[in-house]
Order: sequence, then structure tokens, then C-alpha cells
Amino acid sequence: MIGALLRIPGYRLTHALGWPVTRPMNVTISTTFRCNSRCLTCNVYDRPVDELTAAEWEKVFISLGRSVTWFTFSGGEPFLRPDLVEIIESAWRHCRPKVVNIPTNGTFPDRVVAAAQRLTRSLKGTSLVINVSLDAIGERNDVIRGMRKDWQKATETFRRLKELRAENLTVGIHSVISVHNVHDFPAIADQLMALEPDQYIAEPAEEREELQTMNTGITPTPDDFDKAVGHLEKRLLRQRDDGLSALTRAIRLVYYRFARASLHSGEQVIPCYAAIASAHIAATGDVWGCCTRAKSLGNMRDANFDFDAVWRSQAAREERRSIANRECACPLANAAYTSILVNPRSLLAVGRNLLRRPLRGAAARRLPAVASGVKNDGDHHS
Repeated sequence: MIGALLRIPGYRLTHALGWPVTRPMNVTISTTFRCNSRCLTCNVYDRPVDELTAAEWEKVFISLGRSVTWFTFSGGEPFLRPDLVEIIESAWRHCRPKVVNIPTNGTFPDRVVAAAQRLTRSLKGTSLVINVSLDAIGERNDVIRGMRKDWQKATETFRRLKELRAENLTVGIHSVISVHNVHDFPAIADQLMALEPDQYIAEPAEEREELQTMNTGITPTPDDFDKAVGHLEKRLLRQRDDGLSALTRAIRLVYYRFARASLHSGEQVIPCYAAIASAHIAATGDVWGCCTRAKSLGNMRDANFDFDAVWRSQAAREERRSIANRECACPLANAAYTSILVNPRSLLAVGRNLLRRPLRGAAARRLPAVASGVKNDGDHHS
């Protein structure tokens, strides 16, 4: 992680000047767009796709080398790929990431648990994070996520993952806050946190090109999101965590403030480092700066699996320029995490949140709201 922090000055130079161009430290891999869920907030399953094979993914990882600190292996539903574990182990062999994160709908309990058992042994020196998606409680969750018995299967997966008690495994719950659950979210969050996940995270439903949800009206109003996430912030300020969960919590507190400001203003509230410090590689091999815009910078197959050739292309330069000029804005969590860590003010806020962690009880309740750290900053490069 220290190595990633040492790369921050270079990323900031790229944002300001367009050079030097170095590889990203945060990469999301869409292993598939196929999904067995039919969520009200996502249409990704409708994307036609010729997926990269495991052998092709290995070529991608060889090209990335040891530049990536944090990998996310997403979907669709990633566990629909029978070779998912093989793909992740290939990434570990060639890239040695510090963190591997897998979001899942949790509807394949046996498959997920078997993968976790194997990966906790094979990913030596790497933290494995598996986040199970739940957007409400019981039957209401099944309606929002578009699948009968989703709640039953997902909570079984969560429980069995927790029972593994592997030292390098973090088991979380993830919720999407949308127009379909925003008014009930405080109660939903309380009940999901009562299940005692190692971490509980939430983010607003977004209109994304990747998910084919543009103009669907799924994003909650800024005021409704404020009320929903404000309840979660108060709980997190009183929560005590250790290790990776503590760092995630510290970043999330800054992220929630960021997301609220982003929804209210419709502008970048801190400089975005997508296409600089973070990237997304689609199941087709297309390289994106982020999944909100989902604009191809080039395709790994077409580039003979040379990541640098795509990353330094004219399309990539134009995407960086557009993002640096604040021609877009969104509360995308994955890209925001990296931007928060690269921006000095928000990084300082993360540090303050970590220092607050040991306080309990009355002392914790006396703490002021999460440190600002996220403001509408007129300096595009600060």
C-alpha cells in the first residue's frame, strides 16, 4: 500500500499536464456481463458479449504487471464463470495485488464458498474481500433484485462465508440505494448491519452506460439520499473496526460526503482520476477509464494484449483531458475511492477518520460530523 501512495505525485502530474502516463493502481475486471438476477437498477445482462477466455485474461495480467494494488472482479455475476478462480489466481501470479474484491449476488452458495476456501489459501499475502449484494429485507429484496429466494440464498452465502473465519477474508454486505428503497433505507441498513458483516457499504444507484440504465430514473433525489446515507454515517462513526475494514470504513465516510455533494451539484467535487489511477477492463477486452462513461480507449485483443499501447493511445489521452476538464461527474464508488486517496484534502480526511476509530460510547458520539475533506474545489489539480 505504501508503494501505491508513492505513485500519487505522478498521478497528479498526469492529471495536470497529461504526462507522465503510468499504469493504474486500481483496476476493475468485468469477467462477464451475464447475470442471473434481474435487478430493477441494472440491465447489464442485456449486453451482447464475446468474453475474453481465461488464457486471454492471463495475457492481460502479464501486460499489467505488478502495477495494480487493488483488483475488483465484477460482472454481471462473476460466479457464473466456472473459471473465475483460475482467472483470479492468474491475476495474483502476475500482478501480486494487495487486495482482491469480488462483488456477488450470493445466489450460488456452494460455488462462492468453495471459491473462497481455495482463494484464501492461494492468494498468499493478499486480502480477499467478498461483498454480498442485498438491497432490502426478505421478499422486498427479492422484488428489487428480480429473483425468487434471492434473500434466502444470499444470506446463506453470507453466513457460510463468515463461518470460514479465514484470516485474510473480509465478508461484507453491499446495498444500492435507489428510488426503490431509499425511504426505507435506514431500517434496511440497521437490519443488514445486525447480521454483523465485516463491512457494510452502500452507494447510490447510477445511470451508467455499462449497466444500460441511462435515463431510467433510478437515482434517488439528493435530499432523499442525504437522509438515507446520513443515518449510515452516524452508525459508522460509532463503529470500531480493524485492519482492512477500518481503512474501508474511513474511506467510505469520506465517500458518502463526496456522493452527497456530487448528487447535489452535478459536478466533480474533487478531481477525478479515472483513466489515470483507475481503469476498468470489460468482458470484451475493451479498456474504459470508468464504467459510468464506458468509453473504449482501445481493445486488448486488437492491441495484441499490450495494455500500455491502449493506455497511451490517442483515445486515452482525449479521455483524460475530458475528465480533467470536468466534462463529467458521477458518484461511482470504485473510481471515487482512488480519487479520494490521490487528493491531499480527502486523503487527510481519511487519516482523521482512522484516528477516530478507537473511540467508543459517549466519546464517539461527541465527535463532529465526518471531516470535510470533500469540497467543491476551484483548482482542478488539487
